[in-house]
Amino acid sequence: MRTNEQKIAYALFTVLSFGLVGVGIVLPSWVAFQVGGSKLVGLVLLTSSLAGVFLAPAAGHLVDKHDRRSMSALGQATRAGAMLLVGFADGSSALVGEILLIVSGVGGAFGFAILSGSLGGLLQRLVPVEERASFSLRMSVARQIGIACGTGAAGIALYYLGSNSAAYLFSAISFGSVGLLRTLPTSQPQSGETGTGAFLASNLEALRYFLRRPECLAAVLFTGLSYAIIQVTNLLLPGFVTNSLRGDSSLFGTLEMVAALAGAASVLLLSGQRVAELLRQRMTPILVISALSLIAFSLSQTPLLAVFTYSASGMLWSVSRSLANANFLIVIDNQMIGRAQGFSTVLSSAFGGMIYLVPVILPAAREADLYVGCGLAIILGVVLVRLLAKRRRPAMGE
Repeated sequence: MRTNEQKIAYALFTVLSFGLVGVGIVLPSWVAFQVGGSKLVGLVLLTSSLAGVFLAPAAGHLVDKHDRRSMSALGQATRAGAMLLVGFADGSSALVGEILLIVSGVGGAFGFAILSGSLGGLLQRLVPVEERASFSLRMSVARQIGIACGTGAAGIALYYLGSNSAAYLFSAISFGSVGLLRTLPTSQPQSGETGTGAFLASNLEALRYFLRRPECLAAVLFTGLSYAIIQVTNLLLPGFVTNSLRGDSSLFGTLEMVAALAGAASVLLLSGQRVAELLRQRMTPILVISALSLIAFSLSQTPLLAVFTYSASGMLWSVSRSLANANFLIVIDNQMIGRAQGFSTVLSSAFGGMIYLVPVILPAAREADLYVGCGLAIILGVVLVRLLAKRRRPAMGE
């Protein structure tokens, strides 16, 4: 059946695409360290992050204006080209290497922003609404598998091939994966002129769209809040392991491993069509419980209890994030998916910036206390978003 072939091609492309995300975690940082040390690693990561924030609205505008299949190919090709620059950087002079790595980080972030919105639009066209939650949860697992395979493959390739050849190899694989998109459906580009005026007008149109449709705005905000939960624990876990649990790097690695495995397994187990849709309709309590798990983990006093609690928390975090993404793809209209994804990226980065500043603002606070404070703040945010959506719902005319 044609649709099944398209779904398989979409899933394979997703795994390969997020495999490049895993490669991008390992390979550019390794090369950057060889070229300019930890300072350059930090600079490359910073510019990449900032580029993702500032270029996300432009990427969303492009995705909603042009054929999503073509934009997916463009996004993947841009990321492949960025990886190619990483290979050129190693072996160049220090200054040229630094410039190439920074440009690579910016290009990779822009390509990923384009790809995120266009893949969401393709999924909407490919999968009926009633199947979308289930399929989206399975794709969440596919993304995690891709990232895990990418990080492992990058480490192996670095050892056996060296950084130059590894970068060229992964760039070629990424370019080659674009061929999988040929079986996917196309979409007609929207009418209108390109240019700065069109860009501003389209984003203002998107803002009005969200204001008129509170459930769509809630979907974007819930996506950002679901990522904020992960950002909190990414920030606080090393210090909590060291200061509260008196553990070392082995305990830190164990906690991350069990949370990742439990999270992937739970998403896969709950990805049945009826169960996934039932859970999606209960986003608010699931997000609240996920935030409460931050507080529960902060109460762990022994490594064994921490492993058990963090494993259960990892399940909740993965499920809530996957459901938020699924809800996003169901609630947002297809013609707005690119700009909505751009706003979601900006929002997630803004939440992350606020979270990452907490230890700077409160340097004397214990990690356990920060877990509690951030958990309560996220719960408050979820409740306020839901109240806002309910309050404005009667005004919706569409």
